[in-house]
Amino acid sequence: MRRHDGGRADLPWGWWLRVKDHGLEDEDGRSWETVREAFWEGHLGFPSTHLVGEQLELLTRVLNATDRRWFDCTENRDDLFDGNMRFWRFYMCWLASVGMLQVNERTPPLEAPLSDLGRSVLAMLQATREPAWVDLPFGAVMDAIVRPGRGAADDAREQALRSFEREAARLPHVFAREMVGRRPSITLTGLGVQARMPVRRVIWSQSFGGEKARDDFFGWLAARVDRWEDWGGIAYSKGAAALTQHLLGLVVSG
Repeated sequence: MRRHDGGRADLPWGWWLRVKDHGLEDEDGRSWETVREAFWEGHLGFPSTHLVGEQLELLTRVLNATDRRWFDCTENRDDLFDGNMRFWRFYMCWLASVGMLQVNERTPPLEAPLSDLGRSVLAMLQATREPAWVDLPFGAVMDAIVRPGRGAADDAREQALRSFEREAARLPHVFAREMVGRRPSITLTGLGVQARMPVRRVIWSQSFGGEKARDDFFGWLAARVDRWEDWGGIAYSKGAAALTQHLLGLVVSG
């Protein structure tokens, strides 16, 4: 597999693997059950453990956040690494060392964009993401939502927001724009699965002084849809106040 280590940004990592005997065979004749196994054990040289799924999900989110250049590195550190600066710095240096970041004399690992290999690996991880991690193709919608200079009355932005809301409605945890009384608000609805009949319940809400402020914050949330499941877990396990504190910290750090 060494000849492909440079990666091709237009193809997911592992495109050269061949299906054989109910498995996948690489160019060295090694057999793997999945593309992820070939990447984790064959390419990275890591052992198989019960933590593989968790670590690959972290890698997916870090690569995804790095690829979306409008995300501030401080926000990535606080949200993905729980504020652990040493872990964040080490992780980014590791990504650079295995060729997933495009580093040079002027661009250190902490500021580097993804390399072709990094984009190729990200494409593979997103294509093979486990069912528990929902990945929706909101790229084009995100561009319209977060594009600077748009106002609340802009028809294109409103259309993008509504399109996003329709797509996101099937997520387990959903942020939504609503009117609570006469106050423009954002609610977080979670799916309770403990009961015999699962139902959705509002587990967090925040009101705003006007629709523009509400829509601006919803656009911020929408651009981070891959974090909704974890944020819903915070509200469910620690309470609404804990989620408010967490989100406020991310906004301030960013």
